[in-house]
Parts: sequence; structure tokens; C-alpha cells
Amino acid sequence: MTVPEDEIEQVEVRKMWEHEALDFTPWLAKNLDLLGGALGMKLEDAQVEVPVGPYFLDILAREADDGVLVAIENQLEETDLHHLGQLLTYATGCDAQVAIWVAPEFGYEHAQALHRLNEWTQESIRFFGVKVEVFKKARGGDLEARFRKVVYPGGWDKEATLKSGEMPATKRQYYDFFQPLITEMLGDGFADKAVQYYDYTGRFFPSRFDEETGYAVSFWKNGVWVSLHVRTWDSIERNNLIFDELQKAKPEIEESLDAEWVWHRFGPNSFFTINIRRDGSIEDRPEKLEEIRAWVLDQLPKLKDVLDPHLERVLKEPQSEG
Repeated sequence: MTVPEDEIEQVEVRKMWEHEALDFTPWLAKNLDLLGGALGMKLEDAQVEVPVGPYFLDILAREADDGVLVAIENQLEETDLHHLGQLLTYATGCDAQVAIWVAPEFGYEHAQALHRLNEWTQESIRFFGVKVEVFKKARGGDLEARFRKVVYPGGWDKEATLKSGEMPATKRQYYDFFQPLITEMLGDGFADKAVQYYDYTGRFFPSRFDEETGYAVSFWKNGVWVSLHVRTWDSIERNNLIFDELQKAKPEIEESLDAEWVWHRFGPNSFFTINIRRDGSIEDRPEKLEEIRAWVLDQLPKLKDVLDPHLERVLKEPQSEG
């Protein structure tokens, strides 16, 4: 059967953007005309990673017609309570009168919350839930992003909302991979808890040092990554100092574990990662995923054993100097 040249199919959003903060947010800031077009608004003056107290709003823009500020929170996974709280906190902190939440899937309860907020607030305050979708021609070609209005003042498209408790198929793949791993890691006393990280494509285990420093496992760029993740939102300078001090011990650290090492500093976002990786994808066959899970269970404790002593030493040094 011949596929028509102009037939299109919907694809997973990560085919277009692999990482939320590094790929999707910058793209969205440069393409606010597409988002605004779906809402009947003209959005301009985009700023990314705007400080709100100790936190950062994804995008702050302005509506051209009436000049009001617009707070935009974007995701590459199904909506969750964490991002709902962020949207409300950031919109309030920026004194924005328009709050827009962009995600590929909207949970029923989250869409309902936005709808109720529109009912409860004065007319000058507006909340929007916008679904982002990605399409391509069935016979190849460029990917195309489209925005679909889900929640808006005076309306709510329930057909575009997941049923209560429903989990998207892609998110289910990651959940099924991580749950056995989390059960074993917590059972062995590796950490006190595990939290969803890197959107839903990873899990983070807070360390004994603080809640923002810990060890993570994630899928990204055709690889499986086991990482130390250090984030110090209060001071970019302190974060850089910690990274620089750890790099002084880089030869000793890398000799301790035979692996493919990747050191990565994310300056604008005030965090860094020290990683080991291997090839792998959540789309791999079940037996391959079992092999990957076994590799993670073996490597994650080893990485912690190698890095914890260095991290403890370095964390104490800046504190004594300060």
C-alpha cells in the first residue's frame, strides 16, 4: 500500500526535543508566535530562566496588546503537582496576570485545577493549559510542533485530557523500568527515597549531604547515565568552586572505576554532573533492559563509593573558607 505524500503522523515529543531545559525551553522562547497563535495572543519579549526568589521560571513574556506579564511553565512529560506548584509560585512572584502551562499530556485533576482557578479569580487573571504535539509526514520530512488549547478562561476541553489516574504509554515504559530498580536500591539502604528526575526519564536519590546533591540514573541521547548531580541554587560561584575542586581529583576518580566518564558543567542553571554512561534506550527489547538495569544496580553504588569521600571533603572546604 502506498502512503500518500502529504499524510502525517503524530510522534513522541522527545523526537523533536530530547531535554526539557536545554532543548524545549529555548525553542519555545524563540517560537512564542506559535504558542500565542493557539491562544489568540501576541507574545513577545521572551526571557528564559528568570529568577523568582531561589527558583527559576522557564519563560517570562509579555502580551503585546495589553502589556501584561505572562508566566510560562513548560514540560516534556505529563503534568504533575510539582509543576502546578511551580506555575502558581512563579506567576505570583513575577506579578504575571497570565499563566500558561505547556505539556504533551494533561492529567484530569491538573486540568480541572486550572479550570477552577479561572472560575475563582478575577477576569484580569487568566490560566491556560496548552498541549504540545509533534507531527511528521508519514514518508519522512521535518518535524512540526503544534499547540492545542486544553484549558482557557471560560472553557475546558475534557476530550484532550487524560482520564483520572491514566498514565501515558511512554511514561509507563520508564515507570516499569525504574520501579524494580528503586525497590532494590532503597531496600539495600542506598538512599532514603527516590524522586522523578530529568522529566520522567530518570530517577534521583538524594545524598546524605543535602536534598539537592545526590545520585541519578537516566536515559538521554541514546545512552544510560549513572550520575552524581550537584546543584547549589544559592550560589553559582560556590557550585563552580565545588566542580573545580573535584576536577583536581579527576585522574584519581576515573582510575577508581573502569567506565566511560563524562564531566558536564551547566553554568546558567547552577548545577553540574559527573557521569558514567553506556549505550541504551528505553525502546530496547525487554532482555536488553534487564541487562541495563543490572548494570545500573552494579554501577550506582560503585560511583557513590568513589565520589562520596571526595564530595564530602570538597563540601567542607568552601564552608570553612566562607
